[in-house]
Order: sequence, then C-alpha cells, then structure tokens
Amino acid sequence: MRTRRLLTYAALSLLLAPPAVAASEAPTAFAAAEAADATYTASSQLPGYAVSNVGDGNQATYWESTNNQFPQWIQADLGAATNIARLVLKLPSGWEARTQTFSVQGSGNGASFSDLVPSAGHRFDPATGNTVTLDITGNTRFVRLNITANTGWPAAQLSEFEVHGPAGGDTQPPSAPGNLAYTEPSSGKIRLTWSASTDNTGVAGYDVYANGQLRGSVGGDVLSYTDDQPDSATVAYSVRARDAAGNQSPSSGTVTRTGTRAGTNLALGKPITASSVQHSYVAANANDDSVTTYLGGGGVSEPADRGAGIQRRPRPCRGQAQPGSGVGPAHADDRGRRA
Repeated sequence: MRTRRLLTYAALSLLLAPPAVAASEAPTAFAAAEAADATYTASSQLPGYAVSNVGDGNQATYWESTNNQFPQWIQADLGAATNIARLVLKLPSGWEARTQTFSVQGSGNGASFSDLVPSAGHRFDPATGNTVTLDITGNTRFVRLNITANTGWPAAQLSEFEVHGPAGGDTQPPSAPGNLAYTEPSSGKIRLTWSASTDNTGVAGYDVYANGQLRGSVGGDVLSYTDDQPDSATVAYSVRARDAAGNQSPSSGTVTRTGTRAGTNLALGKPITASSVQHSYVAANANDDSVTTYLGGGGVSEPADRGAGIQRRPRPCRGQAQPGSGVGPAHADDRGRRA
C-alpha cells in the first residue's frame, strides 16, 4: 500500500518534525456554510494522483506532488472574492498519522498572495478521521496551502480540500452591472461606465477586470473607472458588484477596446515596380523593410550618334578660346582696352 512505504523514513521524520498544531476533531456539524465550489490547481502532481482528487468528495482518492521537491502548493479558486470561515483538509482515513507543515494564503488575483494563517505543523491523525480543521477569517478568491514538509512521505499530500463560508448572514449576491461601455478621453486612457447593481443590503463596491484579471475597484456609489493602457493594447473589460458580506454579482458582460497599430508600413510586402533598375538594385528593395538594400534607376542614356569613330570635342575652360575662332584668351592686363 502506497502510504506504508518506507516506514523507517516516516519514523525518523516524526522525530525531527517541529511540534504540530493539534487538529480539532471533525464535527458532524459546525457553524460554517457548506463547502464552496472551487477549481483546484497545484504546483505539481504525480501521474494517477491528480489535483482534481481533492474536490471529488471521495476521501480515499488523493493528490500527491512531485517527491523530494519542497515547497509545493495547492490552491482553490472560488471564482470570486468570498468571505471564508473554515478549511477542512483530509487524508485517506486509513493512513498512518503524519504532520504536514504549511501556511494558508489568500489572493484576489491569483498572483499576489498574503498569509491568512502563518506556517505551522498540522497533524493528520486516524483517531480524528485524518482531518484537520482550521478556523479562518478572510475575504479572498484564491485559497492556497503552501506546504514545506511532510513527516509521512517526502511530498505534499491531500485527499479533500474544503473551503467553507460563514453560516447565516447575507448570502444573496447583487445583480450584475448593466450597460457597460467605454470611451477614450485621451491617448492611453480608457474610461468605463456602467449602470448600478441592486442588492438586498446594498452594493459595497465594484470590481473591474481587464482580460480576466482584477484591474481595480471602486466604491458602491461610483459607476465609472478610468484605466491606463497603451493605445496598441487590446483589452477586454468586465465589471462585477459585491456587497458587504463579500457576495459577488455575475459579470456585467464584456466590452473590448481593440488596440491600434500606429506607424505601420502599409507598403511592406506589396508589389513594387519602377521605370528602370540598375544591376541588383531592383524595385522590390524599396519595401523589403531593410535599409541595407535600395532601388537604383538607370543612368542617363548616350545619344545614338556618339558611337565608335566619332571623336568628342573637349569643352573649353572658362577664358579659353574656342579652337578656330581666331579669338585669343582675354588677360587681366588688357581688360577695357578694346575699342
């Protein structure tokens, strides 16, 4: 059986592990809402031990990370910023006891995380159903376990990852914002506007998303947002309302600002012809996007009567008499002496 591998390793790890935080017994009922639906991802997974196992409702199946490569992480995406009250984490009920060291982190955008619970050792014990329950307070979309050690096996392991919200209170989300539109008041500026959402307890704020990522937030009485984007960027925007309990509305729908390509060479790659070319300086060089090649036209053509056997008469210099004219060159000393 996979969990009984290398018992000597496990025993040694138990001796070296930091003191574990005692897990509360898994209660049959507690003051928290049902587990939220979530999408799960992880830093790594072994074939046959996929991260999706932590959300399948089956404690016998589990996720396992790449071995001997701590730290590892696993996270739940709740789809929207949500108030959370409790985590319920499980390993298969028949496994030997072990302690896993991890912190609990939260994020609104999946990129920047902060600690909700600092790193500590948490003991999974078959006497308590191999379940660890953590009471936690926060409002977040992403909930991550950052796992740095496991006394039972040199990898991160988890069979169920439940995120529960607070029991009771307001659970009704606002309506979706309507009539989302944008204008461009100046270069590099995009101004979004929308119509107000409604909510049974009042709208606390609006979250603005750009290309699926949280871009910014405004208060519940503000119905516009100005974003800074380069003119060349194509950006898809949506807006969601939220109330004081953290319930978030459906999306407003999407509007897309298509970026421009200022300064594009419209002639690039198009056919080009010329009246004449010189050697390899062909017409196509004029629009091949290279400054090292160029178009060169032909030189001035010679008249037809300047062929072989005709001697060209040299052009006289200034002040020199034309041959056969009978006129000598003028000199400075006889200027003005001619009648």
